[in-house]
Amino acid sequence: MRVKTTDRLAFRLIMMLSVALLPVGLIAFFQTQNVARQAEELSRAAVLGRTLIAVEPQRTLLYRGFAAARVLGEEIKETLDDRATCTRTTQNFLRSHPEYVLAMFVPLDGVSTCNSNARPADVRQSEVTRRMIENPRPRVMNLQMGRVSQRPVIVIVQPITVEGAYIGFLSLSLPYEDVPHDVPGQNALRHDDHRPGLQDLPTGSKPVQLISFNQDGDLLLTLSDREAADTELPKGYALTSIALQRAQTFSAFNQEGAARIYSVVPVIPGVAYSFSVWKTADFLGDRNLIDRAAFLFPLIMWLLSLLVAYVAVHRLVIRHVRALRFKMRRFAAGSRSFSPDDVRPAPTELRQMEETFNQMAHTISLDEAELEDGLREKNVLLKEVHHRVKNNLQLIASIISMETRKTQSDETRAALRRVQDRVLGLATVHGNLYKTSRLASVHARTLLTEVINQTLKSSLPPSGVSVDVDIDDFSLLPDQAVPLSLLTTEALTNAVKYLGRPSKDRPPAISVQFKQLPDGQIDVVISNTTGTHVDEMPHIGTSTGLGGQLIKAFAMQIGATLDISDTAGVYRLHLLLTLAEDTPEEDDAQDGFSTQPET
Repeated sequence: MRVKTTDRLAFRLIMMLSVALLPVGLIAFFQTQNVARQAEELSRAAVLGRTLIAVEPQRTLLYRGFAAARVLGEEIKETLDDRATCTRTTQNFLRSHPEYVLAMFVPLDGVSTCNSNARPADVRQSEVTRRMIENPRPRVMNLQMGRVSQRPVIVIVQPITVEGAYIGFLSLSLPYEDVPHDVPGQNALRHDDHRPGLQDLPTGSKPVQLISFNQDGDLLLTLSDREAADTELPKGYALTSIALQRAQTFSAFNQEGAARIYSVVPVIPGVAYSFSVWKTADFLGDRNLIDRAAFLFPLIMWLLSLLVAYVAVHRLVIRHVRALRFKMRRFAAGSRSFSPDDVRPAPTELRQMEETFNQMAHTISLDEAELEDGLREKNVLLKEVHHRVKNNLQLIASIISMETRKTQSDETRAALRRVQDRVLGLATVHGNLYKTSRLASVHARTLLTEVINQTLKSSLPPSGVSVDVDIDDFSLLPDQAVPLSLLTTEALTNAVKYLGRPSKDRPPAISVQFKQLPDGQIDVVISNTTGTHVDEMPHIGTSTGLGGQLIKAFAMQIGATLDISDTAGVYRLHLLLTLAEDTPEEDDAQDGFSTQPET
């Protein structure tokens, strides 16, 4: 018998101890969670702090750029009516701010006549112009090739309004190579004063990538080349979705599936943002070690408690119960010999249980011996009954045979021969029951083969008739064996009586088939050819209809469906039989061998 794991004593003991140790485990778990949470908060704060240090040069650069743009914008508003004065204003700005390469005012028509190049510039097709026309607001954009400056630039864009009316925008262009993004410690303003940056981060604590982007999600600056930067973008996140007004840190995977920590800080809220990318192991490795160490002690305590309890239960209970179970299994399997009692010091309760089982096994063994003797005697008597019935039936058949030889009437001789065949069929059944080792059933192939041979031997000529017999091997209960054998005898007798030659070139034929179907039913087909009567056939007598009545009665007795047809020169009897299941014995008054057909 398969035993569920949940029903085992060891499993239930482990579950009970686990419940008992649950409060201690929960305390340890919550302590671990608290330590991990504090470690994570410290890690996030450290990452944010280092990100702020890394983007400080860019923050300073952009704040100064927008401040300069606002001041220059106020001056340009005063000189818009004078192109020459406006141009000189932008040129003077560049001389005082050499880090810029272009200063330009662009009106709403997209054609600038006020710029530091002192010549008109058509920027109507510029992406900067398009965005500023659609949504005028302060912007920072990265141009791979400026239309006027003809070089890669970072453009600072400031909208210009007069009395609340938007009239255009001012753009300041910074050379891309002068903006701090790829060389740690480079000063974008080219001043000698020291500004914090990547060079101020501790050794081994620099980010994998540092990326700046604007409010539209366009990349501005990267720590390395653009292709490498694209692989470090957070997978499943749009840059516009992480552009918040406050600093934040979150964990995600990069485009290649590597775990990363992303720290986002606003450089200029609503305009530009930067985020640094860090390897998760650089900050969470220590925390994981703390988590494991904090969780290890309650885990070891739990395992040791379970181990001690299991060893104790195994030595005191389980091994003795297994020994007793092994003895019970041997007894259930039929073994009635036991080894001497185990001398291991089992608890008193288990020893008493084993003694009780030994007493019960001894009592059952005695009872079984008595039952076996009684059953053996019953089988011997039952076999003797079948043997004597067979002998008596054969004696009756011999007497009928003697009467047959004495009679002069062909019809009487045919009738006696049919009675003799029926008696011999019954004798064959009882003979098979006597020979079989299992009295409750007989082998159908052996029984039916004997019945068929016996019937055809006395009815057919020695040659000239084709006989085909095909019988599957299956078992029959006596309640069905007797009626089925008698039905077979009657069907073969009818087949011989009406046997004919279908044509000159075809011999007369008889076919007998007993096939077992997949659903367990037995398909019986007994057929014979019809046509010209065979002269060599012995006289069987005139038809009285008794054979057909007996066939129907026997078919009804065994619960079979009967179908008889006579088409295309073939007389066919088709029987579909459902095998009966072995049932307990009935009362002695019902012997199960009644052959009296229902009429």
